Amino acid sequence: MGSEDELKELLNKLLAEILSKSSQGSETSYEVNPASQNGIYVLNEGHWKLYRTDGLPLHPGEQGDGIYVLYFDNTKCGACRRFDKEWFPFAAENADKAKFFIVLCEWFSRNCASKAASLTFTLHEVRASPTTIFFKVINGEIAKQERFEGVVSKQKLEEALSKMTLS
Repeated sequence: MGSEDELKELLNKLLAEILSKSSQGSETSYEVNPASQNGIYVLNEGHWKLYRTDGLPLHPGEQGDGIYVLYFDNTKCGACRRFDKEWFPFAAENADKAKFFIVLCEWFSRNCASKAASLTFTLHEVRASPTTIFFKVINGEIAKQERFEGVVSKQKLEEALSKMTLS
């Protein structure tokens, strides 16, 4: 029988296949999952695209003013897999209201194959997973932010986005 790490890797691959198959034919894209490459992903035209793996951390405002929503995800995080069920529909339904990103590492900044993602975890002092941070950027500066640690409901995410939009 294989080691615990080999078993975890196999389970992550199976989960990724299940998520991929379950999302086929639906509007929601589950393209980022435990088998995905570590890095920073952006929701672009309804699909999650690898934004960058190397270089600088993600700074809210680097794509202009607006609302940025960052989901800090760890591939070895069971709570993140539960949160995915809330996150992906929320992001897909609100793609026109904010810029959505996933920052994916194996285990926080300590074990991450992406320098940019690791630095982003460190920059935003993420120590729990999942963590979701909303930023409102005006004139290139962060005017407001709200942080959620742990699994939160889609409704709570929508309330936070609404508050960001209104204020």
